[in-house]
Amino acid sequence: MPGALNGIKVLEIAQVMAIPITGMLLSDLGADVVKLEPPWGDASRHTMQPVLPGESKSFAVLNRGKRSVSLNLADERSRPALEALVRWADVALVSAKASDLASFHIAYDDLKQIDRELIYLEHSGYGRKGPMADQGGYDLTAGGLSGLMALIGKERNDMPIYTQPAVLDLTTGVLSALAVCAALLAKETTGEGQRVETSLLSTAMFAQANVAHDFPAVEPNFRKQFLADIAEAREKGAGYAELQSLRFGSVRRQSAGNIYYRYFRTKDSVISIGCLSPDLQRRFREALGVEDPRAEPGFDLQTDEGFERMKRFVKDAEALMESKTTVEWLDLLLEHRVPATPVLFPEEAIDHEQVTANGYMVELMHELLGPYRTFAPPIRMDGTPTEAQGPSPLLGKHTEEVLREAGLTDDAVVALIENGAAGPKLRS
Repeated sequence: MPGALNGIKVLEIAQVMAIPITGMLLSDLGADVVKLEPPWGDASRHTMQPVLPGESKSFAVLNRGKRSVSLNLADERSRPALEALVRWADVALVSAKASDLASFHIAYDDLKQIDRELIYLEHSGYGRKGPMADQGGYDLTAGGLSGLMALIGKERNDMPIYTQPAVLDLTTGVLSALAVCAALLAKETTGEGQRVETSLLSTAMFAQANVAHDFPAVEPNFRKQFLADIAEAREKGAGYAELQSLRFGSVRRQSAGNIYYRYFRTKDSVISIGCLSPDLQRRFREALGVEDPRAEPGFDLQTDEGFERMKRFVKDAEALMESKTTVEWLDLLLEHRVPATPVLFPEEAIDHEQVTANGYMVELMHELLGPYRTFAPPIRMDGTPTEAQGPSPLLGKHTEEVLREAGLTDDAVVALIENGAAGPKLRS
């Protein structure tokens, strides 16, 4: 059975991660996705876990199910081919700085003149407006600017540690795919295309939904005091670790006594516990055989005595969790219907029985890399099944094929390849 987006044609003009993830998801949903690459290929072919010249593990897993067209947009002779591809496409996924959009004439206004019904996804690092609009952005830089990296809180040697996986790239890819699907639905009603915008910075602010906010009416002094404290510390030359301690120290009483939603060391490993409802927390206490001091009449966490008692409560729970193995705790917690899992490494997780039972990994065959396993489409649909439509393409493999589909004559395609405006079909 065809996928939900069967018949939808997508032109992807993007590199590295965020928007290639969008293209991959749309392909999983049944769309025909053509990846437009420069003659030297997507940067991720060379810099993100390369294993062969022009081929990398990251490129393979993020670009499955696509066709590759190699076109040199800096060469004016490639313009007719680009315009043909825009007319061929229903959707264009474009990720570039504002200056590059103008330089290559691929901004929304440029492509809208070619096809007024085009759905145009414009992705940037920091948004289309403002002083940073023309700066290149990455998961790491947007995470730093937005506060997300500080919120995650990992640091070593007085410096923040970049956290994998690339949460902002992945989440932006999903949000962008959602936006494209919504725009396609709107087009069914209105008959009109439109521009859709996403950015790493907007994703980063969204990802901090329950943290990046300001409630001055009910917390009039919290944010103001923290900003004053951190400004004073920076003026005195405070290191990153000290600034982190200021931030987390300002909220520590709010989170004191957390034994319910966290990781614990066990006798032989680490276990995760997720209890956010009163009933789940009660069951967890019963499994451990402990009482929470906060249930006692008159207990006050805001007093020094109460705060110290909660710290002892947590330490006692931690010691108790270290008395049994992870398997022993999982068996006991299962009896009490407490959400808990072992903490695994990715190399272990891909063979976990729960992953296997649901088919959350899929095996593909690459012409050069051979068989490889990667994540299956994360969305399941009964009536219009999702499917990984094949491995990632070799650079320029489909140049001739797609340009002919887009309406170029054989002579025009040959001329583009011979004059270097389009990359040759490197391998048949």
